[in-house]
Amino acid sequence: MAPVSAIGAAAPVLSTGQDLPETERDKTISYFSALVRSMASRNGHNPDLGEAFMNKDKEVKIGDRVVHPKGSLLTLNAQEASETINGHPLLSDGIAQSIDDLAKKAKLSGQLVRLQPTGFEQFAFWITALAPLLLLLGIVCAYLEFKIPGATLPGVIAGICFVLFFLGHYLAGLAGWEAAVFFVLGVTLVLIEVLFFAHSTIIFGVVGAFLILASLFWAMIDRYPDQPLVPSTKMLLVPMLNLSIAIIASMIVIALLARYLPRTSFYRRFALLAANPSGPSFSAPREFVTSRPISPGTQGLAVTTLRPSGKGRFGDQVVDVVTAGEFISAETPIVVSEIDGMRVLVARTQVSS
Repeated sequence: MAPVSAIGAAAPVLSTGQDLPETERDKTISYFSALVRSMASRNGHNPDLGEAFMNKDKEVKIGDRVVHPKGSLLTLNAQEASETINGHPLLSDGIAQSIDDLAKKAKLSGQLVRLQPTGFEQFAFWITALAPLLLLLGIVCAYLEFKIPGATLPGVIAGICFVLFFLGHYLAGLAGWEAAVFFVLGVTLVLIEVLFFAHSTIIFGVVGAFLILASLFWAMIDRYPDQPLVPSTKMLLVPMLNLSIAIIASMIVIALLARYLPRTSFYRRFALLAANPSGPSFSAPREFVTSRPISPGTQGLAVTTLRPSGKGRFGDQVVDVVTAGEFISAETPIVVSEIDGMRVLVARTQVSS
């Protein structure tokens, strides 16, 4: 036994930790006591010890010495279990300080093989531990990719995060490639919704979002092949916690980005680059700024699609404008809501009924 260890206190109880009903308890103790006595006798141990581990009414007596009186379950520490009585150890053959010491005292021959996690297993461990962070970063970067068309870096980072997420859970044995396939299918449906059916139907987007969330959740469920198809509450606890943390945190981060990021010059450079592509295909008129004043309340027209930055016309003046986060199509009436230095914040003109 290890220097600091114990053995015993093996009374049968319910899975909730409560005691068995009296009749069931007596039957269970009687049956397993017979098994323990048989195994103990076969291996040269005192059969009364194993029975006293389960039955508090069992007294253990060796010769004239009472090792354990009845009234409580028997539990032995390493020193008590290895005590020599009448020339024989009570239960344990000795105390080993380490694996090497155990092999030496037990006179084990052959090479001692230590199993250590491989590099891929260590990688999978860290990936599964960092699952909420990977999901958070992937969701936020995916949002930025849709928010700033043409800025490919957020999309690349989001893709890397989701690949690492599924790869780590696959290496850990928690998921197969099926979850990744459903995730890709969900992303494809969301892209179809955004690119082709943005103003006509939401079916593709809803189904795609459901497949994405379901695949992320599925990948984190620790289910073995011989377990029931429907996972237990305990199996769902960690995936639900990880996914909830990622979704709530990403909603907070996205809300902060939607509010403050459009005000930064870094964001405007990306947004204007996407809104005003170079080359002969750009059809927005390039005019010099006149002296006509622009102030909050000035109404105009979106020259380019504002997503959220672009060009707006106010009379004969075309200026760079930005919305508070909404996308506004070209040729849509707009109104200046705020001017902050060189930054002109606009919104869609409300049509009075």
